[in-house]
Amino acid sequence: MHIYCPKCHMGYEVDETLIPEEGRRLRCSNCAEVFKFDRSGMSESLSKPVREDVSEKESEPLLADKLQEENIKEQEEQPSLEVPEVDIKDIFERLSEQSEKLFQAEQQLPWHKRFLLQLKTMLGLNRRFNMRIIGLAVAFVLLVLAYNYRYEIVRAVPFMNGIYKTFGIRAKIPGEGLEFQNINWNYRDVEGNRVLEIKGFINNPTSKKIDIPVVHVELLDEDTILLQSINQKPTIQSLKPDGRVSIGIVIKTPSPTAKYVYLTFIDAY
Repeated sequence: MHIYCPKCHMGYEVDETLIPEEGRRLRCSNCAEVFKFDRSGMSESLSKPVREDVSEKESEPLLADKLQEENIKEQEEQPSLEVPEVDIKDIFERLSEQSEKLFQAEQQLPWHKRFLLQLKTMLGLNRRFNMRIIGLAVAFVLLVLAYNYRYEIVRAVPFMNGIYKTFGIRAKIPGEGLEFQNINWNYRDVEGNRVLEIKGFINNPTSKKIDIPVVHVELLDEDTILLQSINQKPTIQSLKPDGRVSIGIVIKTPSPTAKYVYLTFIDAY
């Protein structure tokens, strides 16, 4: 079957089985004219002319396939993607109206809620990023305070000492609450050797049970310069409220220039 474009008269040879009884929409590959062709040989133009005053050309045998026709249908059936015009004035009017409504709603809040809202806005707490920064800052401050006041915290809440120990932080003063009483020291000879003997008591004047840490002894000269030091574990592990235990410490070969004896508690080793 020969088909001719009604506009430029370009001729095509098409298999007649591709043309149904009701006709088919075709596009001319020469002038892009869209037209409808039926089996009676009638051609009806369906688009505006692309070119005017095109002279009739000699027919050329070309293949008009179904794919070209389907592409034409798809292009015509696609919805328009035109961007609607935006009225800037209308946008500003709507924003102004919304701001006015927010302001009126804020004025109807109780005074304390208005104050909190203004404070939140001033501090930037209505932004998630600012909230994270402030949260990190508060957490850092709390950690610093927890470290600086660790002894006071453990005194008030004793089980917190275990948490501090987990992180390797000393939060308890060794022997806090215990007292040394009636401490005496003197030199004596033991099997021909001069030794320094220290005697006294450890007293617990508090109303709670306290563990006894290691006793640390230092010998100082007249200028309070350290000469010798030893550590001695207690004979018992803890003292009951208002309890007391005696201590006896012997220092072999003490320094002959020792003038002072200093006793304190240290953590167990």
